[in-house]
Amino acid sequence: MTTNSTVVAQRPQAKDILAHIEELTPWLREHQAEAEQQRRVPQESIERLDKAGIFALTTPPRYGGADFSTRDMHDIFRAFAAGCGATAWVVWAAAGGNLWSCAFPEKVIAPVYQSPWVGNRTFALGGTSRRMSGTARQVEGGWMIQGAWPFATGSVHASHGYLAAFYDETDDGKIGMALVPKEQLIERDDWEAMGLAGTGSQTVATDGELFVPDERFSTPAQLDAQITQLTQQGRGPARGGIVRSITISTGLALGMADQAVEAFLGAIGRRSLPYSPYSRQLDAPVAHHTAGHAYQQIRAAGRVADAAVAELDRYQAEDKDPSEPEALQLHTDAAYVWDTCSRAVEALFRDSGASAIATRNPLQLITRNCLAGSMHAANHLDTWLENLGRSLCGVDAAALSTSVLERRPA
Repeated sequence: MTTNSTVVAQRPQAKDILAHIEELTPWLREHQAEAEQQRRVPQESIERLDKAGIFALTTPPRYGGADFSTRDMHDIFRAFAAGCGATAWVVWAAAGGNLWSCAFPEKVIAPVYQSPWVGNRTFALGGTSRRMSGTARQVEGGWMIQGAWPFATGSVHASHGYLAAFYDETDDGKIGMALVPKEQLIERDDWEAMGLAGTGSQTVATDGELFVPDERFSTPAQLDAQITQLTQQGRGPARGGIVRSITISTGLALGMADQAVEAFLGAIGRRSLPYSPYSRQLDAPVAHHTAGHAYQQIRAAGRVADAAVAELDRYQAEDKDPSEPEALQLHTDAAYVWDTCSRAVEALFRDSGASAIATRNPLQLITRNCLAGSMHAANHLDTWLENLGRSLCGVDAAALSTSVLERRPA
């Protein structure tokens, strides 16, 4: 097993990752349409990202992965999404699954990260509902799981998956996570989407029941205990859990918005405005208003994200997790950033005229990708405004439907 001293010596630096991403930005932009057409990140892009060390973002620090602040991660993903939002989304989602790597014995999880591999090692999904998860029944020595898991972002290039499975027919609190080699799963190649199509977020499924040994099955309570133990050893994950991951994702929204602004301003001097008194869009006051309004929206969203990022880094420095009210506000902040960026990007797209609908124009792809990201359940602003409003008004309600990572240990 890799020693702690070796891990520290090999650990990447945030400034180096950021520099590599900036070098790759022209390539990512050139191939983002190809990612959409293939409905997955092109293999050559995966190989370039791997060579540049980008997948250190998806590897736990105790196996040589990135151990960056929330600020560093946010800024890296903002730069990443300014190149290709879909590719950045895949890496971000794979990084989010790292928390489950804390839940299993070292003898099980170490080979996953220490074996040669190009791309992200794991993906994780399911747990918000039975429809999007599998089922499990306990047998001697392990569990029999079965089901189909949609929206398996990161599954195309991974070697293993963390799959949520309910193990009680009536109690939604009885849920676990199974670590399964991807070679034991069926890939349905069914990811047909209007936005973020390049993420390859296909459905994975079992062929009937699949045996998973006890050592490869864990629960939120076991995860919580393992994180506590690793933290005491100085090898635990950063504070904040899924809320931290969602806050980091605001960098994706802002990065896509940055690329949209650049695309809009790059074309405004070349576009004509038929049926108007202006020969160039650059001369039209309405275009100036659109650009200024969208830019200010994105800037304001960035300020909200900056504040949330700073809070999470403060929690880390104080060695504590956000309280439930604090986590609710951070969730809402992230949804606000996504919604605001999506609306700003759409305004730029609409003001770009009919030529913007051509597939060769990157603005239409950026618009659809950003909109798709804002419609993710974790980012849907209406949901989080209602949750926040209920809290503010002191209205009692049923428990939130949350991901398996956010379930309180029994």
